[in-house]
Amino acid sequence: MNEQWMTLLVQLKKRYSALTEVYDLTVQMGEALDRDDGQSFSMLLSMRQEPLLRMQELDQNIRRIGETSAPEIQGRWQSLQDGDAPHSADEDMVVKQMQQNKRLIDRLVPLDSRINQSLAGRK
Repeated sequence: MNEQWMTLLVQLKKRYSALTEVYDLTVQMGEALDRDDGQSFSMLLSMRQEPLLRMQELDQNIRRIGETSAPEIQGRWQSLQDGDAPHSADEDMVVKQMQQNKRLIDRLVPLDSRINQSLAGRK
């Protein structure tokens, strides 16, 4: 595997790990909210801060890798982000990881929105 694609893939996998942690903590926050357990909710909210900050750092790393890669990789990376089909096994692995990350985000966003709406309704 090309070193630049490998570096990008590693960062995307780390992002998935951080997303998974955020998702798990968000589920627990929802459960604490359903139980009306404010103390647990506050603790979980605080715990969620670290993986969110890690995700922010990983996003910056991913952006930096895309911007500093060889010109042909920069172009392909942008095309893949725009939905272009992969042209190599390296690109295919990156696309599959991007899709896995997106599926998790698609599960996380409605859950987070439900929690936010519930909190707004309680105030």
